[in-house]
Amino acid sequence: MRTFFLSCFFLLLTGTGAAQTPMTVRIDGLRNTDGQVMAFLFDNADDFPTKRDRAFRSAKTAVSGTSMTLRFDDVPAGTYGVAVYHDENANDKMDRSWYGMPKEGYGASNDATGTFGPPKFKDAQFPFRNAQDTVRIIIHY
Repeated sequence: MRTFFLSCFFLLLTGTGAAQTPMTVRIDGLRNTDGQVMAFLFDNADDFPTKRDRAFRSAKTAVSGTSMTLRFDDVPAGTYGVAVYHDENANDKMDRSWYGMPKEGYGASNDATGTFGPPKFKDAQFPFRNAQDTVRIIIHY
């Protein structure tokens, strides 16, 4: 009995008792199968969508078709925003024109778009509860 209580106390202290599930992201509208898809899961407005090195989770995968699915593992329930871009030349960065416009396809959760710049977290955010939730991203060029 004592071991049971100690185990429960440890789980409460470490937070490892929180349910974490995979999040599925469906990406549609890729114009070709060149390069890779870079996806970023954010849990706050301060970093979304440009501070990719501070994303809660990230994924990179070769493009396998004009529609594809990827997964973020171990995601606790909460509020998130997803940003994705099609890195067609596989150089691990979003290529831009001389005046700052993206030269490669991009998209965000809720199909959020920015007027003069990237979308805002408040427009892209969504509640994630469990593995049955699928986030759909439409890539725009």
